[in-house]
Order: sequence, then C-alpha cells, then structure tokens
Amino acid sequence: MQNRTYLTNKSAPRLRMWQVTLQLVATALGAIHTWAAVTSHSMNPDGVSYLDIGDAYMRGEWSTALSSVWSPLYSWILGPVMRFLNPPMRWEFGVVQIVNFAVYLVALACFGFFWQQLTHYRHTSKLDPSGAVMVTLPEWAWLSLGYTLFIVASLHLIRIWSVTPDMLMAALVYLAAGLIVRIRMGFSTERAFLLLGVVLGLAYLAKAVMLPLAFVFLFVAALSVGNIRQARPQVLSATFAFLLVSLPFVVIVSFAKGELAFGDAGTLTYARYVNRVPYPHWQGDPPGSGTPEHPSRQIFDAPPIYEFGTPIGGTYPISLDPSYWYRGLSVSFDLRQQVDYLLFSGLFYFDLFFRQQAALTVGVLILYLMNRRRPLRIADIVSHWGLTIPALVTFGFYGLVCVAGRYIGVFVVLFWADLLANVRVPGVPMSRRLTAYIGSAMALFMVMNILFFNLEGYRDLAGTGNLNLSSTQQPVSPSWPGEVAEALKELGIQQGDKVGVIGYGFDSFWARLARVQIVAEMLEWEADPFWFGDAVLQSEALQAFASTGAKAVVAERVPRYATLSGWYKVGQSDYYVYRLAK
Repeated sequence: MQNRTYLTNKSAPRLRMWQVTLQLVATALGAIHTWAAVTSHSMNPDGVSYLDIGDAYMRGEWSTALSSVWSPLYSWILGPVMRFLNPPMRWEFGVVQIVNFAVYLVALACFGFFWQQLTHYRHTSKLDPSGAVMVTLPEWAWLSLGYTLFIVASLHLIRIWSVTPDMLMAALVYLAAGLIVRIRMGFSTERAFLLLGVVLGLAYLAKAVMLPLAFVFLFVAALSVGNIRQARPQVLSATFAFLLVSLPFVVIVSFAKGELAFGDAGTLTYARYVNRVPYPHWQGDPPGSGTPEHPSRQIFDAPPIYEFGTPIGGTYPISLDPSYWYRGLSVSFDLRQQVDYLLFSGLFYFDLFFRQQAALTVGVLILYLMNRRRPLRIADIVSHWGLTIPALVTFGFYGLVCVAGRYIGVFVVLFWADLLANVRVPGVPMSRRLTAYIGSAMALFMVMNILFFNLEGYRDLAGTGNLNLSSTQQPVSPSWPGEVAEALKELGIQQGDKVGVIGYGFDSFWARLARVQIVAEMLEWEADPFWFGDAVLQSEALQAFASTGAKAVVAERVPRYATLSGWYKVGQSDYYVYRLAK
C-alpha cells in the first residue's frame, strides 16, 4: 500500500503537466478555428437575430428585444460588447467570433471542473462491493479521453464559429454536471443544490430546451443523494433557485406576447422539420396546419414576392420573431411523418456512435463485458450512470424534433463521461494490460478524429475559395458580406433604409452590416420566371418591390443566363443591386 501511494504521489506532477498540455492544446485549436472564422468574416443566420436582439436591449426597445424564440442570455453578452466596442463594419463579425472564443474558454474551464469532479469520484470508488480491488482506465488515458471529447464536441459538433448560444449552454451544463457529481460523492449540502438551481436557471436563459431538462437534472441530483426522501428539502431549494432565475423572463415575455411563452423554438422547429410546414413564408399550407393570423403578404404572383416590413423590426423580420408570422399554426402528430424523421435521426446517431466514435463504443462495450461479475441493477444505473439519463432524454427529444450536432454536443460528452468514469475490471495482470491497451486505443482514435475533422474543415474552406475562382458553373459570392453593404452605400442607400432581396433573406448577412432592413423577398429557388421573363414582367416585379418602400433590390447568386439591364454588379461576384426609383 505504501508503494502504491508513493507511485501515485510521484506520478501526480506528470499527470498535472499532461492535463495542462491538453488544456493548452484545446485552447490553441479553439484559437485557430476562431482566427479562421475572423479572417473569413464567418456568420450564420441565427447570429444576425441574436445581434439584432442584443442591439434592441441596449436601445431599450423591449418589444423587439423580448422574444419567445431566441433565448436572451447570449444577446445579453453580445449587446453590451457591440455597444461598447462599436466595431467598424469590417470587424463586426470578427468581434463576434472573439466573443465566441471567450465563451469557449469559459466552457473549457467549466469542463475542467466537471472532469476533475469525475476524477475524484473514480478515486473514491475503486472497490467492488465484494471488497476486491478493481482496475480503472489509466489516468493519462482518462484525461486524454476527456479533453479530446471536449474538443470534438466543441469544434466539430457545436462548432466554435457558430454564432449561437449552444457553447454558452454547454458551459453551464458542464457546471451543473460537475455539481451533480459532487452531490453523488456526498457533498449534498443545501448550498450545492442552490448553486445547481441557479446554474440550471442560467442554462434555460441560454437555451429554452433547458426548461424541461432542468427538471431531469434535478431528478438525477435527487437520485445521486441515495435517498429521495432525504433529498427532498435540497431539491425544493434547488427548484426555488431555478425558478427565481428563470421565471421572471418567462413572466415578462408572456406579458409582452399576451400568452404563456417560455420557448416557441421547439414547436416551430417540429412544424418545419416533421410536419413540413413551409419556411419562411407560411400561407396556411399544407392543409391542416392551421390558419395564419399574421402571414407575410404576397404582393406578386409569378414569381411570388412577399412583403413583411411591419410590424416586426430587425434586419430580417421573418427570422427576428418567427412566432409572430406563424401565429395560428397548428402542430399535429402524423405517424408517417414522425417515422420518416425518426429514421433520419437514427441514421444520424448511428453515424455518430458507430462510425465517428466507433472506437469508444467498442472499447467501452469490451471493458464492461470484462466485469460481468453480478447482474446489473437499477440502483447501479442511478448511482453510477446518472448523467447518462439527461443525455439519453436529450437524444430522444431531438431525435423526435430536429437533431443536429450543436444541439447534442455537450450531452455526447455527458453520455461518455459516466460510462468511462465507471469502468471497473478485476485487478489481475491480464485485465490491467488489456484495460491499458483499450484506453490507449480509444484515446488515439479520438486524437485521429480531431486531426481528421480539423483537416476536413480547412480543406473545405480552401476548396470553396478555389471553386469560386475557377468554376464557370458555380455562383461566385462576394469576397466578404460587407462588399454588398459598401455597394449599397455607393448607390446612396443609408442605414435604416428598406431593401428587397432576390435570394434568401435569412442568410443575407450584408444587410446586417449595412444596417438596412429587408422588407420584401423573392426566394432564390422561385426566381427563374423573373430571370427568364421579358422586360415587362421584370419591370412589374421591381415595381412591386418599390411599393414596399424599398430603395433597392439585392439579387444574390444571379444565374449566368440572366439578362441584366440597369443592375449594378458587386465586385467580381454574382451579386447585383438594382436602385429603385425615388
């Protein structure tokens, strides 16, 4: 026993150095991804809405800021940063990416706390109930698996460049999971439960899905105490803290909307992906989907042009408050549609766990089969694998509604965390060697995963650039979204002016940079009749745009066969601007 303690103490500095190395690698990879996002002016559609809402909060425009679709916490971070720094147009998206990197570092710190708690838990539970000493994964492999899982979840699944609150929510989920592990180890104080409630409340403010999931976490925390009756006062305290943080926003938004509203994103997403309700311009189809109370207004028939300039503000009013435009929507359960989406979700999860992370799946299965010394009991699942419960619930929920890597990334880490932390094999020499080999193979596989995903990402980025320069078939985008904004300024379009778009306003990032509002839209995939049409039809369509108060029309990815007269070309791209008559 003394020799084992001596070796443990002697190896501690090396393990600490290895942990610091892994943290530095995670930081460096995050910085590289951030720099690539900064230099490419990366943005995504959701990000424009979060930026608009952040600006609205800073201006005190509560009717615009309060949303039942977009959770507030991320905008509460972006708004003050953008107000204080007031970056020039060329640096606006870059500043957002730097904010994302800061959130990533917070998530890394929260993950470090979580993994450290699991490390302590592993050290306190190395004895079999029979009293036999059991072997766990080697410490270096345990640390390697943890941090590589974090890197894959953050950079490949959640994606650090994505201007969404998923990384922020991940940080809070790691923190909540770490607190639950502490409770599992016996630190079930009222303070720990109160802190857990506050963290879960903040997680809800980051993403609305955490409202139902918070109660799953509280349930797991109660089970982790070992005696639900004994845990009841602490769970009530945690629930009170959760409601104290989350309920004011629910009340304020519900009052502003005139109905109970704690998060409409799930309903709208289900309608879009499962019920196949059209987006962005729902006009009441398909049959049975309800009757729209506030549809976007069709002002031209062939091709369709939709106007939506009032009463919602923002860069693209349809995305700023989808709940307004989809009021009257009736979500229904259709078995065939649900089965179709479940098949898609099943393929997604199969690819994730049996291709991308196949080594973890096979390795963990082998290690658990090595320790089938007694039947598995429900009590074992509760006391040892509690964190898999919210992970599996989340997988099931998104599998029914809409599954994507950024939605489940943090829960993939939670799923593997408890499974890896509870690896126990008999302490015989053969088992020790086999456990070390399997741990090494899993860690090596995760490192290869990271290398593959990083190389794939950079190859795609480089390939896109080369394609735009050499291909005569693919549309050529502007060198950066601000190029369109600069073209609008040259044509006399000012901040606050209204514009139309032939394309897709949801990802028209130039409009955010130009500070103009898109008020009318001809969808790109419906625009062929316009480009093939004669001069009379084109003139009538442009007049329809002008009737909305738009001062210009931006055409995105204009096909090479289009006949253009009076259009201003944006640089060397396939984007054009038409200045409407004053």
